[in-house]
Amino acid sequence: MHEIITTQAILIANPHSKHQNVVDLLQRRIQGYITATKFVMVMYNVSVELLDDAMKLTPGKRSPTVTALDDPNYKAVSALINTKEVSEIMDKLHDLGATDILIIDITNSRM
Repeated sequence: MHEIITTQAILIANPHSKHQNVVDLLQRRIQGYITATKFVMVMYNVSVELLDDAMKLTPGKRSPTVTALDDPNYKAVSALINTKEVSEIMDKLHDLGATDILIIDITNSRM
């Protein structure tokens, strides 16, 4: 397989547009889609004693979400991770002792 052409899409807007709200909306939608193609959501359960180490593996885009479970010795964690790192991160979480590791595709987002 050979590359035939390299292209780039650019959003150009008139800085004096009377419809800046439409331009902003379009920009948010495009950025949301681009973000969704670069990240997936990882969700897993982990013991409280391993939580800090697990969060180092999945720091998220800003921060992971940690939720209490009925078992006080475990937490549920969800975080965005780079799509290209999915297999490696899943393996590291498994080796650490995390369980119920799920990857969820993101179709769109607003960050």
